[in-house]
Amino acid sequence: MFDFIDTKTLYTIVHVFGAIIGAGGAFVSDGVFFDTIKDGRITKRELDFMKLGGKFVWAGISVLFVSGTLIFLTDPAQYLASAKFLAKVTIVGVIVLNGIIFHTIHIPHIQDHLGLKLKESKTFLKKSSLIIASGAVSFVSWVFTVVLGSLRSVPYSYTDILSVYAVCVILAVLGACTLKKRFFKIKK
Repeated sequence: MFDFIDTKTLYTIVHVFGAIIGAGGAFVSDGVFFDTIKDGRITKRELDFMKLGGKFVWAGISVLFVSGTLIFLTDPAQYLASAKFLAKVTIVGVIVLNGIIFHTIHIPHIQDHLGLKLKESKTFLKKSSLIIASGAVSFVSWVFTVVLGSLRSVPYSYTDILSVYAVCVILAVLGACTLKKRFFKIKK
């Protein structure tokens, strides 16, 4: 029935859908959170959207893991020799670790502040930089993963790719924390 398509291409198509689902969920969750910071309160609806976005992220990661494993098994030696592949796997590992932290630590903390003015909560303000940094890490990581996955090859080493990624993460975290200060009008 599908003689026109080889197995690796089929796995790749599924992999692309996993990236769309995961990145889409992450971008929606991050957007809702940054909008929440802008208006200064977290509503139940906003929290529900963040949790729903998280479910899409985990679904996307699950699809990526299964399809990525199947793609890898088509030529393990080639993939283990690919700086692009190894960098992408490392960044997906960051996405997973960051997601675990966000959903086990940050979401419960955000939930404790439903309906409250965020800038009036000392406990929220104390942890808000970590929450915002987590959102920035998520955004940059998903963008890098999608871009790396879209490129046929990358003429840079694993270290070069991860160095650029690290610089982008640092800049995104600094930018997000600067915006936090602006939205909360925090004075030293």
